[in-house]
Parts: sequence; structure tokens; C-alpha cells
Amino acid sequence: MKFLYIIFLSTGIIFADDPNKVSSEYKLINFEELKKISSTKIVDTLYTLSDYFVEIDLTKQLGYLHSRSDSIKTFKVSTGTRKIKDGVETNTGIFVIQHKAPKWYSTQFDSTLMLHWMGFNYGIGFHALAGKSYYKYLGKKTSSHGCIRVSKEDAKELFAKLTYGSPVLIHKGQTAVKIAFADKHSSDYKYYDRENLLKETGRRLTHLYKGSYLNFVNEKILIDHQNVTHQGLSIGEIKKVAVRQRIYPDSLFLELAVPEIRAQFIPVRFFSVEKLFASN
Repeated sequence: MKFLYIIFLSTGIIFADDPNKVSSEYKLINFEELKKISSTKIVDTLYTLSDYFVEIDLTKQLGYLHSRSDSIKTFKVSTGTRKIKDGVETNTGIFVIQHKAPKWYSTQFDSTLMLHWMGFNYGIGFHALAGKSYYKYLGKKTSSHGCIRVSKEDAKELFAKLTYGSPVLIHKGQTAVKIAFADKHSSDYKYYDRENLLKETGRRLTHLYKGSYLNFVNEKILIDHQNVTHQGLSIGEIKKVAVRQRIYPDSLFLELAVPEIRAQFIPVRFFSVEKLFASN
């Protein structure tokens, strides 16, 4: 038997503790979708107007070039390590491209020539090197002083496609915040300045951890090179995210519509399909 669930948020309720309380709306979801939501950790999302953004998985030493209009391209990288003198691990976080140069010389490391330099985290950025001896490390192990080394071919492509403000998401396999492409024809986005963006992203992570994200987060936030600094933004800790996101009985109901039974409202405190419909 198939069920239809209608999520209803009542109107006219004031939540003085948070001005960003989710507004009223109707949404139709089926049982499988509801079950998936109840058992999967949700993550926060930040949006970009850029046509490309890059994701780096430090655990796999792989990069992913996400395109607004094309498939995802995978490329090999070699990131920072503390095992070499003056080396540091490449930081995790959300950054944006802050500086670009076809050729750039490292003043810190013997004026090393870096090709197709794209900086995003102070002195850390994407680049290729003049020779090819480093190719043997790409996709296999960390080998740089902190930057993300890529092949000459990939560096050239990234340089051509990434612009100032293109996001760079760096993680170790999992992240509590993701990047998505904003609809360029929509005005349904909020833009914060640098100071307030840090506060707002921190607030959203707090609600993810507390399990109140569905009730207190309802804005789509844009990021670019004006409001994201070299410091970057936190990607949070996925292990801290509450699996069950709380919903309040006085504002949210699940309507159970069954052909043989008159529809009724069922108040719930947690998104738990297993408990609500264990007998089905």
C-alpha cells in the first residue's frame, strides 16, 4: 500500500528566539523519500554564481571540477605534507579563488616557478611546476609544502575556467557543508558581508549539530571573493550533525492519507519513519 505524506507548517506562529524561522509551505513527499530523509544526515549548502567550482578530497588526493553545464571532471593532485621541511598540511574548508597569475614565483621556497597559479588560502593555491618529476606523486601521496599541485594540462584548464570567486571545497572524505550552483535568473538568494557571513554560517552549523536545522535555516546564501576571505569558511564536522533533525509539534504535522482511513494529523517531535510507521 502506498502512502502520501503532506508536510504542513502552520501559519501565524511567532518564534522570538530566531528571526530566520522557516516560513510556511506545503511539500509533497512519498514514503521512500521520507524514509531517506529520516536516516541520512543533511548538510548545509552555500551557493555560487560561478560556472565552475573545485572540490578536493585530501584522503584520495583527487580533485573534482564541477561545471554548471557539463559533467564533473576528475583530476589528480598532490597536496601539502608536514613530512618535508617547512611543509604544512593543506587546510580543509571552503575558500574562493583570490588571485591568478600565469607565472608566479614562490618567495618562501627558493623562488620556485609556479605555473598557472591560483591562490585561495593566503600562500596556498593550485599550480603546476616547470618539470614533470612531481607527476609520480599526483593522485598517490602528499608532496608539497602546502599548495595543491596539479599537472600542467590540468592547471591550464583550471586556470581558464576558474575565475575570481570560484569556490574551492577541501575536505577529508566528508563535509557538513556543500557547494551548489545558484540560479542566475533567480533573486531567491541572500548575500552577507564578510563579518556577517561568518556569523551566519556558524549559526547554521550550530543548528545542524543541535538537530534544529529544518526549523531555523531557510536562506540560500551566495558566496564570492568579496565576502569570503583567505581565511575561508568552516566545513563543519559531519560526525557532529544530528541524524534526526527536530520538528516542533505545534508547527509541523505529518498528514497520513490512506484511501480506507480518513486523513488525520499526527504530531511528531522527530523525523523518525521507523517509529511512526513501524507496523507498515
